[in-house]
Amino acid sequence: MGRLSSKRCVITGAGSGLGRAGALIFAREGASVAVLDIDAAAAEAVAAEIAAAGGRATAHVCDVRDEASVARCVEQAVAAHGGIDACWANAGTGDGGTVVTTPMEHWNTILDINLTGMFRTAKYVVPHMVAAGGGSLIFTSSSGVLAGTPGVVSNMAAKGGVLGLTRQIAADFLRQNVRANAVCPGPIHTHALTSAMEQRDDAMGQARGTLIEMMTRNHPRGRLGAPEDVANVALFLASDDSVWVNAQFINVSGTGH
Repeated sequence: MGRLSSKRCVITGAGSGLGRAGALIFAREGASVAVLDIDAAAAEAVAAEIAAAGGRATAHVCDVRDEASVARCVEQAVAAHGGIDACWANAGTGDGGTVVTTPMEHWNTILDINLTGMFRTAKYVVPHMVAAGGGSLIFTSSSGVLAGTPGVVSNMAAKGGVLGLTRQIAADFLRQNVRANAVCPGPIHTHALTSAMEQRDDAMGQARGTLIEMMTRNHPRGRLGAPEDVANVALFLASDDSVWVNAQFINVSGTGH
């Protein structure tokens, strides 16, 4: 019996990175998983990987910027899996810049995906959790919000808003047995991080891989986080092991900073 045996789970941004790791781990622990991602091929590949390992998963193309897309995918997930017991709202993106250098277009885009996208997901998932007698909602924020991270004002503003959204949902739906918590990852070695750092390397005129190497060398643990490091915390929050955990922000940085 796995830790998520008979649980019906939805994960957004599940085609790569943290979401992919979560989908694979949740399925391994017995959950049926709705794999939501804006990249159809990526979502289908993860669902196929789960099926090949003997698990159950469905793939859904979801754009969290589009309310109709979110609503449609949630209904598809419910039809395919019979309900929703846990949801990891993980879809997000990143962008650099300070309050002075960030164009309004970039600011609006990052908040629309990283904050309002979380709101849209919760808006359509929570009623199904209430109907099921309760559930666990997990959001992806950032450890950078807790201490401040130079040069990413729009992302940190959005991720800070996610923490407020988490606590508000936890308060509003406590009596309906719907829990809401957030994971706050530090630097995680994903393709997205590598690509972003390589772009900065190019802009600075230095060899690709320089910033990733520096980040790895400077981390007190001697490595960057792996997607599984975060997904295992999300697993705990999705499971009944965390039934008495609500409205919490869990720092998953390896250092506490």
